[in-house]
Amino acid sequence: MNDEQPNNPGPATIDHVVGQTRAVQQLRTALSAHFNDRASVDGGEIALPHILMVGPPGVGKSTLAQIVAQELGCTLHEELAQNLLSPGQVHGLMMMVEPGGVVFLDEIHELLPPCQTVLYRCLEERRLFLGGNRKSITLPAFTFIGATTDEWALSKPLRDRCKVLIRLTHYSENEIAEIVAKRSKRLGWIIEDSAITGIAKRSRGTPRIAVRLLEASHRQSRSEAADRITSQHFNQMCLVEGVDSIGLDCTERRYLSLLKDAQGPVRLNLLATQLALPRRTIESVIESELIRLGLVTKTETGRSLTAAGVEHLNETEKSS
Repeated sequence: MNDEQPNNPGPATIDHVVGQTRAVQQLRTALSAHFNDRASVDGGEIALPHILMVGPPGVGKSTLAQIVAQELGCTLHEELAQNLLSPGQVHGLMMMVEPGGVVFLDEIHELLPPCQTVLYRCLEERRLFLGGNRKSITLPAFTFIGATTDEWALSKPLRDRCKVLIRLTHYSENEIAEIVAKRSKRLGWIIEDSAITGIAKRSRGTPRIAVRLLEASHRQSRSEAADRITSQHFNQMCLVEGVDSIGLDCTERRYLSLLKDAQGPVRLNLLATQLALPRRTIESVIESELIRLGLVTKTETGRSLTAAGVEHLNETEKSS
C-alpha cells in the first residue's frame, strides 16, 4: 500500500495505523526482533513467528496482515478458510509458500478439523506430509497469519502454533474520525468536519462500517455534482440508506421492533422466521452487535429489549 495510491487508501506502514495501540506495539516489537535476529544470523532461514489475530469483524485484521507483509518486503498469499474444503486444498495453499513469505488465512475458525490438523503440522514441522505420511515436502521458512472472530473454534494445537496473539478491539469515535479524515485525504475527497463526526458516531467503532458510510456519502455528493462531502450529503445518505442515529439499519431496527411488540422474551426460531434470515446470521451478525451496544439482552427464555433498546426505538420513531 502507498499513501499516494488512490486505489489502495489504507495505511502504508505500521506507523500509519490509527488506534489498536497494544496490537501495533506487539507487531512492532515482533518485527524489530525479527530484523535484529535476521541481521545476526549468517545465511540461516529465519521467519517472523506465526501470528493469530482475534477480534470482531471489520476492525483491521486483514489490513494488519497486509502491513506485516509490506514491512517484511515479501509476498502475501491470502485465502478464506471457507474455500479450503479438504486437506489437499490446504496442501495447495502451502505449496505457494515462498522463502520468507506470508500466508494469511482469514476466518480461520471456519477451517474443517481435518484441515486444521494438516495446517498445524505444516506450522510445527515446516513439512507437507503426502500420501498418508509416505512422502513429505520441506517448506521454506515462512510466516503464517490467521484471523478469526472466534479463537475457541480452533483446535488447541493450532492455536498453540501461533506464538504471537494479537487481540483487536472496537475503536473510539475520535479514532474512527481520524481514519475517515485520512482516508478521505488519500482518496482526494474533500469532506466537512461535521460529516466526519456524523460518520464516526454511526460507525459503531468499526472502520469497515466507517469506510462504507464514507463511500456512500461520496456517492451522494457526486450524484449532486458537488466537489465536497457536506453534512447535508451525509444526512441525505443516511436517509437513503436507512441508517439511524447510532448506525443501525432497517433489518436491525426490525429485529428490535419484534422484541418490543412481543413485550417479553422472544426465542431465536421465531425471530428467524419473522425476519426470514438463518439463525446463524441473526446470532453472529445482528445479535452480537445489538448486545454489545446494550440494546438487547439474551437469556435461556429468549431475547428481550433493554431499557436502552426501548429508548432508542422510541427516539427513532419520533424522528421518523
